Amino acid sequence: MNFKGKKEVVKAVQKLLGVPADGADGPVTWNAILAKLSTKETTAPKGTIPEKMVSLAREEIGVSEVDGSNCGPRVDEYKAATWLDADKGWPWCAAFICWLVREAMEGEGASFKRPRTAGAWDFENWAKQESNRGVELRKPTNEDIKAGDIVVFTFSHIGIAVADVDSSGYVKTIEGNTNGAGSREGGSVLEKNRHVSKIRSRIRIL
Repeated sequence: MNFKGKKEVVKAVQKLLGVPADGADGPVTWNAILAKLSTKETTAPKGTIPEKMVSLAREEIGVSEVDGSNCGPRVDEYKAATWLDADKGWPWCAAFICWLVREAMEGEGASFKRPRTAGAWDFENWAKQESNRGVELRKPTNEDIKAGDIVVFTFSHIGIAVADVDSSGYVKTIEGNTNGAGSREGGSVLEKNRHVSKIRSRIRIL
């Protein structure tokens, strides 16, 4: 494709995205493309609340923030499930779990109050407060982590187990605001494989 032809294609894409149609494939255009790709429709899951959380988490794999800002169309939806201002940029791993719980609770008549904290370790306080209403907090063991458990990590991060812990002590998780290296500030929703030694507590909705 010659330069003129490419410019016309870029202009057409820009018009569809609602950004200035100048034919330049710069950061404004690419950020708009990434934001569009990060927008998803959620399919209503079935099963118990933990089972629904796993299903919902799997659908969100690949969602990313825009330009390392801790913001983005879908990311801001996660953040809106907390007490904080969703329009501002702040670490959102806990917000992702708040969103999962909120969505999974819909129509379930759950007795516990949903978490609305933006702090990973603060989930333990929520679990203690709701311990008489079907939320269980425990220190993890190699046999005790099940699919659907919320897992709080030792490095101020949080995710959801999507499989039971294996015989080697590893558990598959889905986490918000991580990356390929497993950072707690990575910018995407991804599946990870974590060792139980990195988990300080697990929270189970009964």
